[in-house]
Amino acid sequence: MAPCVAARQRPPAAPSPASAGISGRVSVPVLFDYLGDRRATVSYQLHGPADSPPVVADLPPVVVLGGISAGRRLAPTLEDPDDGWWPGVVGSGTVLDPSRHRLLGIDYLGGENEGAGLLRPVTSHDQARALAAVLDRVHAPRASLVGASYGGMVALAFAELFPERVSRLVVLCAAHRTHPMATAWRSVQREAVRLGVQAGRSADGLSLARALAMTTYRSAAEFEERFSPQPLPFVAPGRCSPRFPVEEYLHARGADFASRFDPERFLALSESIDLHRTEPRSLPSSALLVSVTSDALVPPWLVDRLVAQGGDGAGHVVVESPFGHDAFLKEVEHVSAFVRLGLALDDVEASR
Repeated sequence: MAPCVAARQRPPAAPSPASAGISGRVSVPVLFDYLGDRRATVSYQLHGPADSPPVVADLPPVVVLGGISAGRRLAPTLEDPDDGWWPGVVGSGTVLDPSRHRLLGIDYLGGENEGAGLLRPVTSHDQARALAAVLDRVHAPRASLVGASYGGMVALAFAELFPERVSRLVVLCAAHRTHPMATAWRSVQREAVRLGVQAGRSADGLSLARALAMTTYRSAAEFEERFSPQPLPFVAPGRCSPRFPVEEYLHARGADFASRFDPERFLALSESIDLHRTEPRSLPSSALLVSVTSDALVPPWLVDRLVAQGGDGAGHVVVESPFGHDAFLKEVEHVSAFVRLGLALDDVEASR
């Protein structure tokens, strides 16, 4: 059984100052698993220490990959002040400090793409091929990868396709395949989106899908602690339905997601999760995998199975947390510790 440690939540880090970084786009041929040869456009963002240009071959990057709503924006730059999708883990003073490490983020392929039309279906291996093309563009023959959720699937697919290009691998809340129950939940989400599109209410369909997804990202224990079971005060008794605190939360999260996503992109990336498969024997011996006790989407036993069927040397740590699948976003302290361990950053920094 993998070691289990209790997690403590740390307050989010303060906003990071702008770092040295560049944004770019590369149009590359990709041999898609289902779509065949297509030329697709991949957007990326690359950060590096101020005393070294971001594009240098002798400073291997750390590729940072998140869930389907994550993207290339990892830390603020002068041209892009967005704090990024992983505050507390990436940013000034964090374990992945862009002033000390060369960091690379990409936007996933899926949905409408410039020059390629509609990209559906796409797979985690398709994303890995696109990532390899970006690494070629920034002159990086090798890289370490940190992937969480869908990003962990892409990282595993990259390690399977390009083992010679992987220095270190840290995977959080992802395994070599999906769980059928998780696929069941996502299939209902996709149907909600399709019905919304058919009814001319795409945003409502996306909002409903995201609301359902939030119930799978978190745990029953957290919801019990966080939300009152009592209804909110009735605005107009007899003329409206009761509303509950957890319902308001889900509605807000769904509406926020619908404001920044489109149906085709959601469908493509949701499908891509369920299409994900890698051979356990392709797991690098340098890999460190992290799972969460309350993660209903990627239960620890599934990650245990990946490690057991994979090669010797890979490690697996189980984190005890009430935050479910979203623990990789919420448990900053423990995630940072495991990223540092998995990337051997203490050894890297001692050698400087």
